[in-house]
Amino acid sequence: MASRVLGAFVVTATATLVSLALATPASAHTPKVEAYCDQNAKVTVLKVTLTQYAGGNKNTVLVKDGGTELQPTKNFSESWSKTWDKLDATVDHNFVVEVNASDTTPKKSYDFDWDKLVKSCVTKAPPSSTKPQEPTQPGVPTQPEVPSSSVTPPSSSTPAAPAPGGSTPEPPLAATGASPLWLLLSGLGLVGAGAGTLLFLRRRRSA
Repeated sequence: MASRVLGAFVVTATATLVSLALATPASAHTPKVEAYCDQNAKVTVLKVTLTQYAGGNKNTVLVKDGGTELQPTKNFSESWSKTWDKLDATVDHNFVVEVNASDTTPKKSYDFDWDKLVKSCVTKAPPSSTKPQEPTQPGVPTQPEVPSSSVTPPSSSTPAAPAPGGSTPEPPLAATGASPLWLLLSGLGLVGAGAGTLLFLRRRRSA
């Protein structure tokens, strides 16, 4: 009789343990978060995986990067996962993950709060110092740049080009101050005196 009772007890205990073992994984609440900066790929990566939560789509998850919500508050059922693999690797990231489990009680909490600061691993390239060329407006000619030169400009005393026909123009007569009319009257007076002298001599010869 005792052996039968003991056997029944063993069977009952075994069934209970099996039932607990099967039921436990269904609500094990397994959150997994991974965040790092990949220097080779030049990106920062964040992976969030939530499994084995109570069903009913009443669990919530919120993912933030500093003051930016990467994933606004979202309801999920037994599991949820998402990966951000193209975040800027030239700046720091302060990741925060908040999970509220629907079966959390005052005696047992399954909520999950996680945060991590991921430093930048890629140096931002300095801005180019090359000044872009200003576009020219259509129809407006571009002023050519005048090259700097130490060549002395030609002197202003360069002789003038010869006049057409091959002859060089005579320089103007210098002004002497004598009136051309006075010279003409003097010439006429000399001619008249010569003519009078010649006429007087002819009359004496003929007398």
